Amino acid sequence: MPIKPVSHRADKERFVNTFTHTISFVKEAARLLHLCWEYGWNEANGGNLSWRLPTGEIEQILARHYPELKPGEPVAAPINEPELDGEYFLVTGSGQFFRHALDRPNQVLGIVQIVEGGTAYRHVWGFSSGAKPTSEFATHLVAHAVRKKKSGDRERIILHSHLPEFIALSFLEPLDSRALSLALWTKMPECVVIFPDGVRVVPFLVPGTVAIAEASTAELEKSRVISWSHHGIFVSEENPDKVFALVETIEKAASIHRKVLAAGGPKQQLSVQDLKDLSAQFASIMVCQPDLLDG
Repeated sequence: MPIKPVSHRADKERFVNTFTHTISFVKEAARLLHLCWEYGWNEANGGNLSWRLPTGEIEQILARHYPELKPGEPVAAPINEPELDGEYFLVTGSGQFFRHALDRPNQVLGIVQIVEGGTAYRHVWGFSSGAKPTSEFATHLVAHAVRKKKSGDRERIILHSHLPEFIALSFLEPLDSRALSLALWTKMPECVVIFPDGVRVVPFLVPGTVAIAEASTAELEKSRVISWSHHGIFVSEENPDKVFALVETIEKAASIHRKVLAAGGPKQQLSVQDLKDLSAQFASIMVCQPDLLDG
């Protein structure tokens, strides 16, 4: 019996499922990046990711698999964050494509360590083509410093993606945190449970600048989720699975809301009282109570 040819899709799925790497964090991150690209969230070199790694664990992995590795010279950080001194970050490189994460992980990703009291970083591993950390590294550092403290060290990974439906809402809805959060919360009962901290809106600012990092700081004090107006989403969570699930839920709610708007607007929807009842019922699994419900 002749052997049936394996489809390109089957080959790709097998490659994704069998992909591995000597650094476990790279393995997980590369799969996440590829998935984001497949979902259409991160085109070309759009978007970025950073992961604050457990110090002891990453140092053991590097010592075991890369014993000859020598860290580079310190480079001035785009913003000073003393609270992050000594921390290691797995981060996407500037100009790198998410779609290359599985076949070129050592190029797309790199590990840097924050040194000199939080004023500099040094290259430790990766960036094989000579890339530097993402141009949004300043905002990532600010976000990690804030969310590390706010979450009691739970949150470690930050993802910035260009979600089509979510971005579309920044052209259709007021640039207001409560209005946007209510628009999303009222589209599925799960939303207020999964992101009760809501979506905090930052007006459009030039990407990759200290200005957008500073403007994001106040909103990051209130929520894991930021809308960079007309630009994308910026989210903090514990690990790759949780950050993907959070972004996936928000994009689905945005898609439903955009379809409702296209159909002429809602004729009925979840009320604020419904959202309060949901919050009371599922309080034990929520990261906080939804304070935006009270205006």
